[in-house]
Amino acid sequence: MSVDPVIAWSLRIGLAALFVTAAWHKLSDRQRFETAVRAYELLPARGPSLLSWSLPAVEVAIAAGFFYPPSHRPAAVAAAAVLLVYTGAIAVNLARGRRAIDCGCFAARSATPLSGALVARNVALVAAASVLMLPVEIRTLVWIDGLTLVATLLTLSLLWGATQRLSQTGPALRRAGGIQ
Repeated sequence: MSVDPVIAWSLRIGLAALFVTAAWHKLSDRQRFETAVRAYELLPARGPSLLSWSLPAVEVAIAAGFFYPPSHRPAAVAAAAVLLVYTGAIAVNLARGRRAIDCGCFAARSATPLSGALVARNVALVAAASVLMLPVEIRTLVWIDGLTLVATLLTLSLLWGATQRLSQTGPALRRAGGIQ
């Protein structure tokens, strides 16, 4: 089984943008991210501080790996591994009944509480990264492939933005008494 190059490039660029954006948000408000990591209560006392500095570097390295041909597959493996760690941390806290803590996923005006939807989102992202571990079909790309790539990335960006907005709006409405 092989992957069409347009699908591979769409996933590479999409995941790279996701990881760069995540790293940027972590670095731009490192204290908030460290507080979110600390709230998970999964690391020793110094762990959250160390992670708040090192994790953005790992995310940027993964994103860069998607653009350097010899490292496409290792970047996909690393992306899936990091996403599985995030998913595991969220799942552990959901199992503990700790939904009210901020996921620390992205910068937001309000905290995004842990939920099963975050686990599902991460599982979908792990699946996307896993597709990039497959061999890529070799074929000549034509103009329609470029158009398809741009349309795919725009659509994925809009869908991502909509789901991010919904994940923040739902909890806010519940707090305001709008959703029961």
